[in-house]
Amino acid sequence: MRGYAARRLAEIGPRVRGVRPRFALAVSEHAEQCALIEWWALECRRHGLDERNLFAIPNAGAGGSRGQGGKMKAEGARAGVPDLLLAVARGRAHGLFIEMKALNQRARPDQRAYHELLEAQGYRVRVCQGAKHAMAEITAYLEGL
Repeated sequence: MRGYAARRLAEIGPRVRGVRPRFALAVSEHAEQCALIEWWALECRRHGLDERNLFAIPNAGAGGSRGQGGKMKAEGARAGVPDLLLAVARGRAHGLFIEMKALNQRARPDQRAYHELLEAQGYRVRVCQGAKHAMAEITAYLEGL
């Protein structure tokens, strides 16, 4: 990795007996997702895939500027939709949705309900706490594990 992703992952800090230092918990979901996207720009080549196969789903309009949430809702934004989609079929799965979370955060009930809906339609859904977790899930999915 290089650049932004390497700096952000360095900020996360090392694990000490499976626990991260307190100061490392402040790394945002945004920073983790940016690190993942930068990693994917290199990793996709290893699997013979196009970088565009992994993309963000801009669905967080409710917290945006005044009126942005209403515009996004009118355009089809839905509460609970995962953050990313890896549009690559593997085995019986049509693709892999990823819900990014900062460390020690969990999916909300509306997100879990949406995940169940997607899984019923043949997609795999994973909630990932941090970029490293998401990298492992993507690698496992692509390698059929």
